[in-house]
Amino acid sequence: MNKTKRYGAGLLLILLTVFWMIIASSISLIELIIGVFASLLIVLYSMDMVFSKDEMTSFSPRTVRALFILFIRLIIEIVVSNFHVAKIVLSKKLPIDPGFETIRQPLKKDLNKTLYGNAITLTPGTLTVDMTDEGIIVHGLEKHSVKALEGSKLEQAFMNLEGLNHD
Repeated sequence: MNKTKRYGAGLLLILLTVFWMIIASSISLIELIIGVFASLLIVLYSMDMVFSKDEMTSFSPRTVRALFILFIRLIIEIVVSNFHVAKIVLSKKLPIDPGFETIRQPLKKDLNKTLYGNAITLTPGTLTVDMTDEGIIVHGLEKHSVKALEGSKLEQAFMNLEGLNHD
């Protein structure tokens, strides 16, 4: 195992263990041991998927900045979508045009593709149904809202994370 892979696995182990301690009902020695063991199993299980040469993103200030911007952008999109869906649902006319639309898949790394699909599903009013290398099939309350995902700030944030955009 190379140095980068060990570093990434160690960092993931620490993050998962800290997450375990945060959600644990109490912090005792036995719960800490169980948390470390469970975290270790997750790291070992996901080693080839997350830490493959093609999937790893280099850890740099640019990556940290891109992750921070992505997180903020996702929170903003979730809040805005919540208000938009509430407006639709509370409208007497219920102005929806539900359906499936295929949007392009601009990302190259499988992990980022999965995270992007999950981010789309997290935003109210949209649901990622299927993904291919070329496109993502999304069901939405409004077809035009689904099409608006192409070129959106959320898509740009994921492309920045992958290094496909240079801002």
